[in-house]
Amino acid sequence: MPIVFACAASHAPGMTAWTEAAPKEQAANILGSYRKLGEKLAASKPDAIVALTVEHWANFFLNSMPSFCIGRAEHYDGPVEEWLRIPKARVPGDAQLGKELIDACLDGGFDPTFSDELLFDHATFLPLHFLNPDLAVPVVPVIINTLTPPMPTARRCFALGQFLGKTLERSQKRIAMIATGGLSHWPGEAKHGKINIPFDKNFLENLIARDFTSLTGYTHDEINIEAGSGGHEIRTWIALAGAVQSWKAELLAYEPVVPWATGCGLVAFHP
Repeated sequence: MPIVFACAASHAPGMTAWTEAAPKEQAANILGSYRKLGEKLAASKPDAIVALTVEHWANFFLNSMPSFCIGRAEHYDGPVEEWLRIPKARVPGDAQLGKELIDACLDGGFDPTFSDELLFDHATFLPLHFLNPDLAVPVVPVIINTLTPPMPTARRCFALGQFLGKTLERSQKRIAMIATGGLSHWPGEAKHGKINIPFDKNFLENLIARDFTSLTGYTHDEINIEAGSGGHEIRTWIALAGAVQSWKAELLAYEPVVPWATGCGLVAFHP
């Protein structure tokens, strides 16, 4: 069965934790666009969601930091943050699909870590809160290291996305793919609250133009300087661009939300 849905979206925790701190028009644009994506995902009737995502020390630390990790659990608990204002819940996993992706990657030249015991923090749970609100669709997380160097290059993330996209097109299931993270933000740093609007808009323009040369050309240092440590999460968007390489990207919303300390973007992809 084909990939039936794809989107990329920011996961700033302020969207739920301190929603009211944002200007009303900005919050309405971002959250309204998230709900529209949720409606589109539901209408696509997926059997599983493959989430290209990140995490924030909920599962990995400096003693073990994989470049890529694919979940193969029957369920995932979260969110780990008590303050997120999202009720804790158990998200169903698609263990069989996770195993199939791991095996395919190992046969295809990728060497992901795998896990049966991942926890979800806001990076994954917040998007699911809007996109899969009843948590009825099982999830396979594909976690990309965007926390600490060395990180996989933009080119490698794009290649992984290409491989996953081709693999999922051969699946017997209807697949929704989501990418979560970014855009520019400097969490917990001296520059916390800064948003680089020109960087964000240029990245979105490259995505919409399907300028894969530019997307795969982002370097670690460029992202770090221009988009902050949180900006490294654009790797998930780049991976999704590889997965649905022939699809057109539509910008639903972009807002530099200072109280949420993040350049927030939402993009829908269409075959």
